[in-house]
Amino acid sequence: MKWFSGWRTGRDTPRSYPIAILSFDRPAYLRPVLKSLARQTSPDDHVILFQDGAFNRYSGRHKADPRNVASCINLFRQYFPRGEVRESPENLGIAFNYERAERFVFEELAAGSALFLEDDLVLSPNYLDVIDMLLAIASSNDRIGYVSAYGDFWADLDTQSLFADRLIQMHENWGAAITRQSWLAERSFRRRYLDLVSGVDYSFRDHEKIRNFYLGRGWRTSITSQDCARWIACLEKGAVRVTTGACHAKYIGAKGEHFNKRIYRQRQYGLTKVFTGPLKPISMPDQAMINAWLADEHVRFGDNAQAGRQFERQYHET
Repeated sequence: MKWFSGWRTGRDTPRSYPIAILSFDRPAYLRPVLKSLARQTSPDDHVILFQDGAFNRYSGRHKADPRNVASCINLFRQYFPRGEVRESPENLGIAFNYERAERFVFEELAAGSALFLEDDLVLSPNYLDVIDMLLAIASSNDRIGYVSAYGDFWADLDTQSLFADRLIQMHENWGAAITRQSWLAERSFRRRYLDLVSGVDYSFRDHEKIRNFYLGRGWRTSITSQDCARWIACLEKGAVRVTTGACHAKYIGAKGEHFNKRIYRQRQYGLTKVFTGPLKPISMPDQAMINAWLADEHVRFGDNAQAGRQFERQYHET
């Protein structure tokens, strides 16, 4: 394996990439996320809040208390007084909130890469330093689509220390960064998915149409979320999603679009041990390892995806 070094130290110099935060109606979750991010950014970092709205015109429902939406914006301005707020006047849903965030950073800002955070992942003090290095790795290898540093949520600290210099396969797209090149490579597939969820409340999307769309391209899954569209788009272009062997974040989203408290307890996210050991240069995966990871993903989403169906059962336990 090749070794990639080049750690950034200090927090006075702005990052070379924008940081997008996607928020809806959970100020109690958003506060610790913003606090953990503010501790490792400089005043000149470009941090943007993409705040979704409360009322969905397609279902005619108020999907959030407007007071919670306002609280999220106020919290962001408290922690990032020089940050940028882009508030949607209506409820877009997570798929189109992500779409506008990505288009803004990659088209309007013409950023070469970007980090996307949701309102339920509390970062370790080293998270952005690790992302710096992972983006450098991804920029030099177009077979790496997404990178994150949340790591193995269930590993003990001894195991994390042993694998702190390694990359592993990513599960969820939490706290993930992507290069503009990778984003562009996924656009055709992702646009097709967005066409299928447009003109409706995202919560009432046509699951069967989405599954048939995947089947028509040779992929089998019952998961219809925008996350899954990213997973398959990345796989279809022959790239992998990777995270660190060490856990540099803690997931707190016990209540959300796809989670509830029972699932959160069942998966033991609350027991995550965040890595506190010394940072190490991370080894770049060789081609054989990337091929093995891609093969795993093909099994998960292939026609004979027994492992994939097990994954789906875990995902859908609501």
